[in-house]
Formats: sequence, structure tokens, C-alpha cells
Amino acid sequence: MIQIASEGGLQRMVRHPSLRQFIKFCMIGCTSMVIDVGIAKYLTYSMHWNWILAQTLSFSIAVTNGFVWNSLWTFRGMGSGSRHQQYMKFVAINIVGLVLNIAIMKSVFFMFTGHIIHQGNPPSWQWNIAKGLAIVIVSSWNFLANKKWTFSG
Repeated sequence: MIQIASEGGLQRMVRHPSLRQFIKFCMIGCTSMVIDVGIAKYLTYSMHWNWILAQTLSFSIAVTNGFVWNSLWTFRGMGSGSRHQQYMKFVAINIVGLVLNIAIMKSVFFMFTGHIIHQGNPPSWQWNIAKGLAIVIVSSWNFLANKKWTFSG
């Protein structure tokens, strides 16, 4: 009897619109994360670009991917204003996300090295830890801000 009741509760929870949106957002976020991390790591460690420049370019490409798929699937038909206005809001939120991303990563590098200004790129293992932490925090910011502002009714 308890199992049936909990299954019904689980079904209600899965049908909840905000949870479904969050799951869709996370799925799209995973593809954007692969784009972001893949391009940034390639540019930083194969092409020897400065990590901040590489991160800025990779993040920009990932943001565009996220907007296209979130507007077509996650938040389809939601929000007011033109697609251009929604994209500008999405970009504004993600610029804040980019600044948070770089600040979080820089803070992690500072914890490892004790240096605010560091010549060259950090070791790959430090970059992985910093990027992982940044992804968790910035993804939460992006979802909440986009749900409440970009795609709000």
C-alpha cells in the first residue's frame, strides 16, 4: 500500500511543470557543458590560448546552443516579447554567468597557488576542479534567472 502511494506521489512530482522544465534545462545544459568544456580545454591546452579568452569563446558558443534549444523545447511558447528580446535577456543573464564562471575558477586557482595573478594556464587537474565547481553554481543561476526573467509570462 505504501509503495502504491509513493509511486503516485512520484508520478505527480514528475508531471510537475517546473520539475519537467528543470530536467529539460539540465539535459540541454549537459550538451552546452560538453560544448563549453570541449572547446575551452582544446583552446587552452592544445592551442595554448589564455584560459580566460578560451573560456569566453567557448561559453559564448555554448550559450547560443542553450538559447536555441531552451527556447524551442524547455520554455517553448513561454515569455513575452520577440525572440530577439528573449535572446538579449538570455545573453545578459549568461554574461553574468560568464563573470561568475571566471570568478569562481580564478578563486579556485588562487586557493591552489596563493597567487592572484598567475602567468600561463593552470594545470589541467586544477582547471577540471575549478570548472566543475563553476558549472554547478552557474547552472543554478542560469536556470533560475532565465525562468524568472527571460522566459517568464
